[in-house]
Amino acid sequence: MSIISIILILLLVDPGEILIALQQADLSLIALSAGGILLFMVIRSIRWRYMLANEISWSQVFHIQNIGYMFNMVLPLRLGDVARAVLIGNVPPITLARGLSTMVVERILDMMFVVALLPFTLTEVASLPAWMQDGARASGIVAVAAIGLLIIAANQRKLANRWGTAVLNRIPFLDTEQWVRRMNDLLDGLGSLTRLKDSLVLVFFSILVWIPILFAYQWGILAVGGQVSLLAASFVVCAAALSIAIPSSPGQIGVFHIGVTAAMLALGQSDGAAAGFAVVYHALNLITMIILGLIGLSSIGATFNSVVETTQRFMRRRQLSEKQP
Repeated sequence: MSIISIILILLLVDPGEILIALQQADLSLIALSAGGILLFMVIRSIRWRYMLANEISWSQVFHIQNIGYMFNMVLPLRLGDVARAVLIGNVPPITLARGLSTMVVERILDMMFVVALLPFTLTEVASLPAWMQDGARASGIVAVAAIGLLIIAANQRKLANRWGTAVLNRIPFLDTEQWVRRMNDLLDGLGSLTRLKDSLVLVFFSILVWIPILFAYQWGILAVGGQVSLLAASFVVCAAALSIAIPSSPGQIGVFHIGVTAAMLALGQSDGAAAGFAVVYHALNLITMIILGLIGLSSIGATFNSVVETTQRFMRRRQLSEKQP
């Protein structure tokens, strides 16, 4: 998918315009964009610590989070998320199960924000056909409804297990017991969303956490000669978030670029600004994550190889346990 995406970009835009946009980039605005990414990481760590009931220090949470993000940028299969859960699970009183469950909640909260924001941003895309706008709105409604069903299932566990077992039993090639166990792991992660106070706090943090990224995108686009409002930049954020859900190489190389470039072109931006921003922002994000991750490794006294080995051991144990009857 990464290779296909890169080829598509070269077919969509003129490489010469990309080089011109990069040469003329405003470094001060790029620095502001980097600051937005850093603030994004800080607020994410505050939200994650709240999910963990504030039982460990913010610095531990911040550094372990950054290690996970660095791993996601350089390793395949989003192993950084697993590494985060394993590392945080080794910090008492946090357990591995709690670490894994918070990964589920984070993904759901982020998806809720993106699907809720997307319909409002479509007003900026005049070239988008009406049927595509209607389809995007409909998909957002379906996604929110699906999330609502998951939360209801977390509150009605016995009913969810009964219905889940009944459905899975009708699919002959699936191991019902194994998939019911996976379903319960998912529902465990939604426990914090079943309490009103925690839900409201997490929703507040989930809105707050994305605000620096919206500005980071706008500043980055302006840096390479684009002209967009904050709402238009928000459309690019949504496009990027949805595009990186596609399986790709480490760091979402290619799929991120094609998603961002296509969104920028839909907003009427030039080839240079569209692909130039994709290149600049991805590189900025990659460099920032790697620096923060290396600082995190040093802070917790770990090495890259030791974290990889610990994560691999966990993955092997998990695979063996799933194979056992």
